Amino acid sequence: MKSQTSRRSTLTWLGVYMALSAAFCWPLFAQPLAAGSGDWDQHLFYYASVLHNAAFGQLPFWNPWYCGGNVLWANPQVSLISPVYLLALVMPLALAMKFNILGHYLVGCLGMHVLIRRMIGVQSPFVVVYLVSLFVFSGATALHLEAGHSDFLSVLWLPALVYCFWRAVAGHTRSLLLGGAILAVSILNGGPHAVPLAAVLLGGLGLGAIVFGRTFKPFILAVAIVALGCVYAAPRLMPSAMLLKSADFHDTRPVKHPDAMSVEMLTHALWNASQGTPTRLNRTVQLYGWQEYGGYMGWFGAALALICAGWILAVRWRREYWPEASAAFGLVAFLVLTMGEFAMWAPATVMTHLPFFSSFRIPSRHIILLPLVGAICVAYVARVLEEGQRPVLLRRAIELLCVVGLVQLVMVNREHFREVFVLPSITAESRLFEEAPLTVAERDVPRVGGPAGVLSTNMFESMLAGVSPLNCWEPLQLRKVAALGPATIAGEGDVTFSDASFSPNRVAASVVVGSAPVRAVLNQNFGDGWSSNIGPVEPDPASGRPSVVLPAGYSGIVVFTFVPPGLWLGLVIFAFAIALSVVAWRRFPAPAD
Repeated sequence: MKSQTSRRSTLTWLGVYMALSAAFCWPLFAQPLAAGSGDWDQHLFYYASVLHNAAFGQLPFWNPWYCGGNVLWANPQVSLISPVYLLALVMPLALAMKFNILGHYLVGCLGMHVLIRRMIGVQSPFVVVYLVSLFVFSGATALHLEAGHSDFLSVLWLPALVYCFWRAVAGHTRSLLLGGAILAVSILNGGPHAVPLAAVLLGGLGLGAIVFGRTFKPFILAVAIVALGCVYAAPRLMPSAMLLKSADFHDTRPVKHPDAMSVEMLTHALWNASQGTPTRLNRTVQLYGWQEYGGYMGWFGAALALICAGWILAVRWRREYWPEASAAFGLVAFLVLTMGEFAMWAPATVMTHLPFFSSFRIPSRHIILLPLVGAICVAYVARVLEEGQRPVLLRRAIELLCVVGLVQLVMVNREHFREVFVLPSITAESRLFEEAPLTVAERDVPRVGGPAGVLSTNMFESMLAGVSPLNCWEPLQLRKVAALGPATIAGEGDVTFSDASFSPNRVAASVVVGSAPVRAVLNQNFGDGWSSNIGPVEPDPASGRPSVVLPAGYSGIVVFTFVPPGLWLGLVIFAFAIALSVVAWRRFPAPAD
């Protein structure tokens, strides 16, 4: 009977969160097949590129349909594992992405639920649902998705990561491994921002344990979880790290300093319901679009989080209360960090000089963490109130406030999804799983218009037409050395090329060389990872494109192949980590709850 009751309760909670997630994401489905505006064109193109590589029976190592040839596997914004790839087999890619967003919101709800109800122990269903929603349906994540930043979906895994962290602190060794696995999935799912955010989040809680609990164990475990996540994701991170160090790498993103949030910007971000990607409050201070600053928590949620954190720091700062004190400490620390580089001693200014954290360039993005730790602070206070004998009228008033706050939060922040997918659907998507013709490097990407004057590039259509535009918007790209023309192998002198064959990671041609050596040149951008069956590939002295010297009198086939450098080392690290994790999993059984 107890098992049946527990199963019924689980299904009820799951139904509640599915309904909330569906209500929040419903504007995305108003035009089910419509394509996305803004950066959604770029991010949908990443997913399409992975699928188009699969059409050739190849792994997503190289993207020949972009910028004259660019890395794909090593691009940290590209998702290597995602439900989108399975869904795209039975539905259009844009619709698959919308279900992917819905699924991530459900994951965020479930992670927050186990954190608020199972770990902290809040009992009131109204309070639990509101605190779950305070993070999951806050404005920061919705604003990034409105702008087309699909890689920020990974932040919805953070509650589950915190749950595993606290379980590991409590002695559940397997939770340490699960936490690392969650972070690795976030990285492989195209979430490079998950690493610094997770490091700051868990590190802040660990520092709070040192200050209030006088114990280093949580901080050590926080470092271990982040390290494990990076090790599990080594096949992805090693190629990305080598790309960033490559002399051929070109970062087109301008680094703007000092990047700080004024008091006006911060209060507007947390409390003002009127905000969106076009918002401009202070043209002197605001260096980026509002999606980098906004994080609406509602008038009730933001104030309640700050009040509860203040109460905890004033009353529950003793050693036995270190988990809640560390959460309150984290809220204050992340709030200061969100304010950015407002002074030489500001935490965000200091972090620009640290090797690991300097890659997270926009400090205001830490506003994503505020509703998470804020909800944790409120949950601890709610548990204290539940332990006492409170009048029924007071409990009902609190529940009513939670309902009002939840409705307001959902109704305001879901408006960010209202005008996102409004462009015409991709008419030629049926060609996504067909082998495309030889890629041609052209100057411009086709542009497409939508309702109310919305205009966006259409890289998806460009790829399906077999075009690789040199004029491309890509923050992380190789130096553009590809020339206008087919993506084939050519050379000058006494040499003949024929029977050319093209695929994303492999381009080949039959060749007959005369009495003198010649240089075969591939019309793609050069990057570390190109190799050939003839000899080492090096930049062509004249053009900088991938080339190899063919010996005099050679007759046969020349093949250029691309494999991301660092991949094999990453796979070795991954295999070694998995082997050790299996041993640890068997060595440390799950303790009884």
